[in-house]
Amino acid sequence: MKKFCDIILGILLIFYVIAIDMMSGLIVAFSFPVLILGILLIIYHFVKHKMKNSPFFPKGLNIIKIFLCIGLIVFLGIETVIISYPKHNEKKDDYILVLGAGLTDRTIPSAILKARLDTALECFKQNNTAYIVLSGGQGNDEDIPESHAMSKYLQEKGIDKNRIILEDKSRNTNENFKYSKEKIEENGHKSLDKVNVKIVTTDFHAFRSSILAKKNGYINFDNYSSPTIWYLIPITYTREAFAVIKSILFDK
Repeated sequence: MKKFCDIILGILLIFYVIAIDMMSGLIVAFSFPVLILGILLIIYHFVKHKMKNSPFFPKGLNIIKIFLCIGLIVFLGIETVIISYPKHNEKKDDYILVLGAGLTDRTIPSAILKARLDTALECFKQNNTAYIVLSGGQGNDEDIPESHAMSKYLQEKGIDKNRIILEDKSRNTNENFKYSKEKIEENGHKSLDKVNVKIVTTDFHAFRSSILAKKNGYINFDNYSSPTIWYLIPITYTREAFAVIKSILFDK
């Protein structure tokens, strides 16, 4: 049984990705790394015997173990920060910025995005003088910009369209902040450092969002995050650790 652990784990990971996609409409960007890992485990099962017969295998294995240990330490450190990062601040702000998270069936907010919008509704009920900035452009598999679908959802929940500001150019989190900054400054006729912004995202995403907010000039901001759906916790928190590294090193 032990010798089949890799292929069994690979198959389980692939079925997990398929299941969460069917249940939540999770966008490919979230699930793709786990899908690749599942495929690699299956491939490894069929080539590991040839690898072990190679004269380079023992030395290569030791190098791999060193890198894996270093990687695991870094991964656990980042996960600790992600999990412990402050996610709920009930202070009243001038703007409620909701970050996009993909559409299902080309026009409907995904499960993650609906949770963010419902959280934004909570914030607005506590502070109905704030403007709600909906940030999200149109993906290749979407018929409308995410922000337009988000606006429709909130208006159906009773939010006045005059309290909604649409940002429909962004394609990633960094651009969410970049283009939303322009909308906020245009709406208030004052620089970003003169207003307070509440960032609404999902709890696993709060830490990285704060990093990118600071990189884009947000000074007076806090977080109010929606909870991650339980069956998405493994895939979202795992992926987010790698996304944090990418954002720190490459997002400007």
